[in-house]
Amino acid sequence: MEYADLERLFATQRAVRLFASRPVDDVVIETIIAAATRAPSARNSQPWRFVVIRERATKERLGEVFDELGSQMYGAGAPERTPWGDVPVLIAVTSEYAFGSTESGLAALGASIYPAVQNMLLAAHSLGLGSVLTTRWKAREAEVRPLLGLPETMAVHAIIPLGYPAERMGKNRRRAASEVTYRERFGAPWN
Repeated sequence: MEYADLERLFATQRAVRLFASRPVDDVVIETIIAAATRAPSARNSQPWRFVVIRERATKERLGEVFDELGSQMYGAGAPERTPWGDVPVLIAVTSEYAFGSTESGLAALGASIYPAVQNMLLAAHSLGLGSVLTTRWKAREAEVRPLLGLPETMAVHAIIPLGYPAERMGKNRRRAASEVTYRERFGAPWN
């Protein structure tokens, strides 16, 4: 792969919240999850576990929690999205507390989980699907865990709505690297 191909993938990956009703095949989901499992993890622990959710009632209940928190956070300004009950697939990225629940253990767990999530998002995009990383519902994780059948010993890190985008999206808009990069100390211009 040439870097230009990878750069094109980075430049066109978007947070997709509006999905077509077209179903997503299990083979595609397995491909996306396989990409996630190629991510690095602390001590090669590979702590991630994935729950693929297609059941409408579960998606709707998770969506209710997400929407209630969105109303509290954004009021009427929450981004428009396909109701989760209508999203073809939700993938919950979960794990056991592989490094304990201390601050450093949770940091190692996050450092292991979120590279896998980014691999999923990029793999989905490369296959023509849309996705978005959600964590808003973490404030009510205790309600989410039983909906996924998870014991108390497991954490939910991300729920990723996944499907074919309802509309075509162009390049993402990002600040130039030079605007967000500093030399040696924060505030010292890169250039």
